[in-house]
This record gives sequence, structure tokens and C-alpha cells, in this order.
Amino acid sequence: MFRHELIRRHLASHSHFYDYSAGVCNITDDLTRERPRVLVNISELLLKLREQIVPYPEEYFEGRGIVLTVGFAQASSERVTLKMIELSGTQLPVQVWYSSSQRSHNYMIQLLHAVPKLNASVCCFETAQCQTLTNVWNLNATHIYKPLTSNLPHRSFPYKPAAIISATFGEVLFLDCDAYLVRNPDYWFRSDPMYLHFGALFFPDAFLSRQHPAVWNILNTTCGQNEFELDSSVILVDKTRVWKGLYMTKLINDHHQLFYEVKLII
Repeated sequence: MFRHELIRRHLASHSHFYDYSAGVCNITDDLTRERPRVLVNISELLLKLREQIVPYPEEYFEGRGIVLTVGFAQASSERVTLKMIELSGTQLPVQVWYSSSQRSHNYMIQLLHAVPKLNASVCCFETAQCQTLTNVWNLNATHIYKPLTSNLPHRSFPYKPAAIISATFGEVLFLDCDAYLVRNPDYWFRSDPMYLHFGALFFPDAFLSRQHPAVWNILNTTCGQNEFELDSSVILVDKTRVWKGLYMTKLINDHHQLFYEVKLII
């Protein structure tokens, strides 16, 4: 009971700080002249993107593993995250994905030296290569889904879905570099009932959903009155079962100029 009360207070304090009240699903402000056009564009684009989803490559992905991305913003936390994974005692392999435009190869190799007991490799989107401290191997470039990040202020977001679907694992535990493991995560894959049933496990963020009703209509769903947004810092997915949703997320991020614009104006 004490634990649940702490969680409740933590979420409530965040909602109060960001002014995410329980009535956010009942937004009634009028759409400006520009917004309907953007929403129509999104609706039309979603239909086109749905036709671009590629089939799941059954022969390529296999096994389970942990995936991270490293960019400009993670300089102070990535080493801690990897060390926490190492200390968890997991035997799962780890792939740390990066772009050569954000991190140098030498920097990435230094990360591996910090966790010598971890079965970890660094993987580059541009070269389609992975490397441990002792081995280098080429990946199938057909299955490397490099994110498109031109002119994006917060350029880290598209790397998340790109890393998840580019990693060679069939089942992926994705972690942000500021998401720290405190126990071995292997049990999630084997015994979590939500994951076993749905093929995906997500965690709530501290923010209540607050999109305009028009957005929910486009997505053919409804806003839960007290529903919290999804925290993208920890994601567990079975790619075989949720491939279409993963790939659609990647395609949406490839068109971030439009989708992120709507996030800002609504």
C-alpha cells in the first residue's frame, strides 16, 4: 500500500506541475484556421503510410536482447545505464545503436571498455556494422532502418523506433540511457502476463493525455479520462507480433515535420 501511495503522489505532483488536469479529454477550444488543414494532411498521410509497411523478415531477427540508443543528450548517463545492466546479472546481449553524425566510433568503443563483463556491441546506422571489443561484423543493410532527422530540433526521438526495428533481436527490451535497471530483466520476457498475452509491455508516463478530440478521431480511438501517456523510455516488444505497429511508428517519425508540428499546435 505504501508503494502504491508513493506512486500515486508522484504522478499527481507531475500532473499538477504540468497542469494536466483530469479534464484534459474534454478540450473544447475551437480549432484555428491552420489546424484543420494539418489534421487533414495527417489523416491522408496515415493512409499512405499504411501501404508502405514492409513484411516482417522472419529469417532475419532472432533471440532476445536489450537495445539502447546514444546521441548528443546522453553524455552523462549512458555509462551508468550500461553499468547498471551489467550489474543486473542479465545474460541478454545488448546492442547500443548510434549515428556517426552524433557519436564517434572511438567514443562508442570506449563505452564497451566500461562494461567488460556485459555481452554488448555498438551498432552504427550508417555503416550497418556491429562491433564488440574483439569482433566486427556486417549487418544486412536492407534491414537497417536509418531514421530521417533533418531539421528536427529534438533529434533523438526518431532513433528509438529505428533502433528497435533495426536490432537483430526478435524480442527487444528498449531502454533510454536514463532508464536504469535494478534487477535482472529476463523475467519480463518469460513470465510477464501482459507481455505474454499482447506481445508488448508499456509503462505510463507522468503526464495525462491532452490531445484535441480531433486527434483521437484520426486515430480511430478515444481519450481515456484518466489515462496517462506512454513512457517511451522503457519498451518491451515481440517484433513478430507487433511489427506493423513498430514499422508504422518508424514511418511516422520519418515524417516528423508534420506529426511533431501537430503535437506543438494542439
